[in-house]
Amino acid sequence: MSEVLFEADERTMDNLMRGPHVIVRTAASRFAKKEAAFNKEGFEKYGDLIDQYECDGFSIEVQDVAEGRLQEYFAPSLDGIKNKDAIGKIGVSGSGAFAKDFDLDRFKRFGSVKAITTQDVPFGDALPDLFPQLEAWLNLDWKANKIKALNGKWPNLANLSLQGFSGSLSIFEGAPIKRLFLIASTIKDVEDILCFKEVEVLQISSCKIAGDVSVFSKLKKLRSLRIYGKNKLEGWENLKSDIVQNLEISHLPCKLSKEDFPKLRNYVINAYRPRDPFYEEGGDLGKLGRALSSIFD
Repeated sequence: MSEVLFEADERTMDNLMRGPHVIVRTAASRFAKKEAAFNKEGFEKYGDLIDQYECDGFSIEVQDVAEGRLQEYFAPSLDGIKNKDAIGKIGVSGSGAFAKDFDLDRFKRFGSVKAITTQDVPFGDALPDLFPQLEAWLNLDWKANKIKALNGKWPNLANLSLQGFSGSLSIFEGAPIKRLFLIASTIKDVEDILCFKEVEVLQISSCKIAGDVSVFSKLKKLRSLRIYGKNKLEGWENLKSDIVQNLEISHLPCKLSKEDFPKLRNYVINAYRPRDPFYEEGGDLGKLGRALSSIFD
């Protein structure tokens, strides 16, 4: 449970897009123990709270796009944060764009950042160079923030969540991915995922994906698996694992064979429709949810 340490909300009911807002709270993430979350105006007014509360994480939600058109540019004043080396987690979410004269290299001064969240404010091709120590990337909009290939960069990237991804996962080949979340994404071949030999937690949610799902049986470290949403995957009867403990499948077209999952503890099968003949659940559903809740845990 997080604890709110400070909160200020000066927005009005007439326009929730305007006026400063900030909340400082404790966090359970291993990348940050105290985080400050701002809207854009809140960061401009209350950014000094990052140092005041000794935060090691902060995020800014930008809403500069209205009716599909850019209203303003975003140029955060990062110089006011004194203890930049203490920051382990940064997020820039929402919709907008950095000012054309804004120097993205200012983010390089946060040399200890290991986790980032990006959305519709484009960083361009600079991302791997801005955060070379990255271990976790939550990308909420692949079109706005995509990379061509790692080429040896981000050697510590172990946690990856991609929303709206399209293409081949081979661009991340070489990264020691342990937690992989694909949301509303399209990959060329389900076997692309096999390039991540170290993956322990895999979530595929509302993705356009086809192929033989039984290839996941080759992932020898996979402990938690969620496949949510309709898809064109086949080979379900051959999906098996000696180590999977947590399993959620929303559209399983056959009965789950417990013999094929000897260490299975927590599971939900076809819960979207409880009267489904193959509906089944068991174990601790809270543990199941926590195992697949976030790449930042």
